[in-house]
Amino acid sequence: MIDTTRPSKRELNKARKRADIVRIASRMFLKQGYAATTMSAIADALGGSKATLWAHFASREDLFAAVVDLHVGTFAHDVEEVLTGQSFSLPALRRACLRLIDCLLRENSVLLYKLVVSEGDRHPEIKDTFYTRGPVTLRCAITDFFATRFEWEEAVRLTQITAAAVTGYRTDVLLRPEPVGQPEHEAFVDNLIAHLVWPDEGETG
Repeated sequence: MIDTTRPSKRELNKARKRADIVRIASRMFLKQGYAATTMSAIADALGGSKATLWAHFASREDLFAAVVDLHVGTFAHDVEEVLTGQSFSLPALRRACLRLIDCLLRENSVLLYKLVVSEGDRHPEIKDTFYTRGPVTLRCAITDFFATRFEWEEAVRLTQITAAAVTGYRTDVLLRPEPVGQPEHEAFVDNLIAHLVWPDEGETG
């Protein structure tokens, strides 16, 4: 009897080919930029026909979205690992902020961020793709975490402040001529938490 719940060999091969395309496209986008990475160049790098590439992705924008999903998926998994199932506490928030900083400063995260910043005005579609698939998704997870203790409106406010502070810190670190180590990351997060105004302060410890 045929198990219809398991993917067929054809489906598995199709999924593998798609993953190969996304992996190669990711490397090219991050190294060469969005404008310089054409579908023809990606097809040449794959060593196959353009028809194969177009069979999986209808446009360069669709392929870029898949690349963003690849990186955001890994990023989100690592951050949500310290958020999922957690009720709000200051130690849990500290762990989440430090993990977020670590993820934001990874090489591929930095390269993707620089690509969107440098080419987003000329190609607004990549800015929209990145923002909706990246920051918006992540902020939802952070808001859910805050909402385990605070009213929804307050959770949204705390998310906005925390995300702005951490991403601003990332930008500051990237602009510095000297490397910034873990002790400084921890000092920043401790300073951030100490200066946030917490509702019901007596219940947040």
